[in-house]
Amino acid sequence: MLQTVINSDNRKFCLYITIKCKGTKTFRCAAGDSKPYSKYADRTITVNGERTIYFSFPISPLALRFVVCNVADKNDKDFEVEIQERPLKDYAVWLDDKTMNFLKLGLYFSQVSGFEAADPKGRKFSTSDNEFTIRYYPVIRDVQSGRPMSTPARIGHNSGIIDASKAKFDKMTVAMRVCILLHEYSHKYRNPEMDLPIEDEVGADINGLYIYLGLGFSKVDAIYVYANVFLKAQTPGNIDRMRKIMEYIKRFENQEIASLN
Repeated sequence: MLQTVINSDNRKFCLYITIKCKGTKTFRCAAGDSKPYSKYADRTITVNGERTIYFSFPISPLALRFVVCNVADKNDKDFEVEIQERPLKDYAVWLDDKTMNFLKLGLYFSQVSGFEAADPKGRKFSTSDNEFTIRYYPVIRDVQSGRPMSTPARIGHNSGIIDASKAKFDKMTVAMRVCILLHEYSHKYRNPEMDLPIEDEVGADINGLYIYLGLGFSKVDAIYVYANVFLKAQTPGNIDRMRKIMEYIKRFENQEIASLN
């Protein structure tokens, strides 16, 4: 196992990680804050001799704890790890003042929600001007029946208030939380700007991804969080949504949507 601490100092950057080993091994690579439920990146990869991956950090903590270990044998030290810091890959996307204001709350909440307490009545996190509010619950419940819901977050179509579930958010990386929050934000605030109904799911997917990918967040976390939601409900509609998400991410990577900064 390799463990190290990187002086991230709230900077934006990428880490290119090269792992070298004899034969084929499966490694878990993770980076996060020292506080509970605060992973910024978490991957399990197979390495045959040598492989390089990269982690993107559009936001970071003061210090980033980085770990690489052999999944089959955590005591294994017979491998090499090279870590190289490079500038963050972000894109020239257009973000209006409303979106920038929401991001102040959304990015902050995504970083702290793992170690902050939720409340059954909905603990409030708001922007300084109270334009945006997130209510943090241990679990989101159906308004009518009171039964627990599987959704990680939802937004009031009239109020614009986002409800978030600690039970779901604790299991996510910071990037996944950002992806979910931007999806909800897009329902209420981006869809109408594109002449789409508030409830349009594909519109919220694409509008949220435009911001998320533009900021430089990892496509891997976005794909994982959407796939995880859709696996629980493999309807034709969700399968089509996943196809459109993958197509959009590919176009974004090819700089068909926005160019790199």
